[in-house]
Amino acid sequence: MRPLKWNKDKNIRDSGHWLASKIELIELKDEILKNNQKANIKRGGIFNVELGRGNIGAEKNKLRPCLIISRNILNNGQTVVIIPLSTKFDYKLISLKKVPRYKNHFILFADEYSFSRDDLCLKCEDIRVIDKVRIKDHLGNIKKFHLDMVKKRILFTLGF
Repeated sequence: MRPLKWNKDKNIRDSGHWLASKIELIELKDEILKNNQKANIKRGGIFNVELGRGNIGAEKNKLRPCLIISRNILNNGQTVVIIPLSTKFDYKLISLKKVPRYKNHFILFADEYSFSRDDLCLKCEDIRVIDKVRIKDHLGNIKKFHLDMVKKRILFTLGF
């Protein structure tokens, strides 16, 4: 893996900017609950999600696409389980095709998913729970057989 780039001062500045954005999200929370917005979020959906700024180390941050992986019945609550997508990932070329370097990663190729100009990687070690207020626009859905492959990588990541 590539060495982690860490800039403490930038991280502190980003945390300050994120606080103002977080307050806006908190204000939106009441409206979302009252109007039952975001009620139709389903497993396999890919949404832009505001993950914040100033996160620590390798934690994913900023607005980025994320895959919903929680069960649909659980998605009726206030939180969902997601995996952020990243344009930065390690891969090897096999027969001129990108293959993830790690068994817990899965690549969504841009030529199969029109919502991205770049290939995107699901890094299953980055699973996290978020409040639905962080969810922005719906970008698309992952193909069923790709979701099945992601499931295998999640199980590998968690050691089941």
